[in-house]
Amino acid sequence: MRKKKNTKVPTPVRTGITLLIIGAIIVGVGTSLNKDALSLYGFIIVVCGFFLYFVSSIYLKRQEKKGKIK
Repeated sequence: MRKKKNTKVPTPVRTGITLLIIGAIIVGVGTSLNKDALSLYGFIIVVCGFFLYFVSSIYLKRQEKKGKIK
């Protein structure tokens, strides 16, 4: 049997991914219902989620290089 390796995903990264998924669902619903305001709102959520994911992953990699995070 193979052991699964448990990886810890930091909270900001997990939150960014969650915002990306929720925003994409909102954009899809808004597009299918022809609601432009809902699609725009979902797009803003997607951009915020991507920004949060991108910035936090870069920050955490720099902290790992410095040796502050294991």
